[in-house]
Amino acid sequence: MNPLLNLGYCCINTELQAQKIFCSRTMRLATFRIKGLAYAQELALQNLRDLLTILQWNQEHGITAFRVSSDLFPLADHPECGYSLDFAQDLLAEVGAYARQHQHRLTMHPGQFHVLTAKTDKIIKATVAGLEYHCDILDRMGMDKQSIMVIHGGGVYGDKPAALARLEENLLRLKENVRNRLVLENCEMAYNIEDLLPISRKLKIPIVIDYHHDSIHPSSKPPEFYHEEVFQVWDSRGIKPKVHVSQSVPDVNMNSINSRRKHSDYIDVLPDALLKLNRFVDVMFEAKKKELSVLRYREMTAAPATIVKKASKKKLSETTAPEEAVPEAKQVAKKRKTRAV
Repeated sequence: MNPLLNLGYCCINTELQAQKIFCSRTMRLATFRIKGLAYAQELALQNLRDLLTILQWNQEHGITAFRVSSDLFPLADHPECGYSLDFAQDLLAEVGAYARQHQHRLTMHPGQFHVLTAKTDKIIKATVAGLEYHCDILDRMGMDKQSIMVIHGGGVYGDKPAALARLEENLLRLKENVRNRLVLENCEMAYNIEDLLPISRKLKIPIVIDYHHDSIHPSSKPPEFYHEEVFQVWDSRGIKPKVHVSQSVPDVNMNSINSRRKHSDYIDVLPDALLKLNRFVDVMFEAKKKELSVLRYREMTAAPATIVKKASKKKLSETTAPEEAVPEAKQVAKKRKTRAV
């Protein structure tokens, strides 16, 4: 295992989720209309409390890269019921302070409905509102420029050059604080690394290389061919590069893109090009078993945990058992049981 690679995971900690600790409580619009803003805000506050618990668990297990759920604040970016995050400022600041103190990198990945290549003003307006919402969370946490927001290029709409022109135009229309956090990811359906490089170079917007996406929708050359150029943009911005890895489910139908897109529970092998990198990179594991996939891979390869004061040295079988939950996280969870929504 390349010791320069720092492994992270996305949104949910499965061990803590089994204890009802998670940060993606949300609600439908119909529920909001019945229960109102106060209920949405209480869900959000519980999400933030649990996010802090997850970060404490990560710290105890030497994991310092984590993707924060977009659902922290239910419907906060909805055009009908959007609301200010002022009510949660103290908790947001507390989460951010903990992350900064322990040098955790928090990132976000606005969902597939954020499309800057769209042809209609309505979709662009909703996309911009969603991106501003994500940026507001990270700004209020006090996170620096390492806390990026990852988006895909979006649709092609039958004319890729025209769509890419709209992407560039709409990127330039974003508020500076939003654009400064934004990075592009090659996808498995529309835009590969090669497609995104011209905009990346011109606007100095980094590219997150997704190696699995590239295997499904490849550029004309393998990912390692683009490493130097892609990483130059990251370096010019003073931001640590980040990449995504995943693998298809075991019973994958190689003739079906939809089958190949489905993520497996664990990740068994990292791309050779990534293992040979001679630089620090954060590697986001996109696997269904979340933190367990990171722990399992570290154990399989003797990969090092990020150095922390109390990094766990337990084996996977020990770290995943409920009775071996992190003491700090367990104490916090017990205190919060009576406040759970």
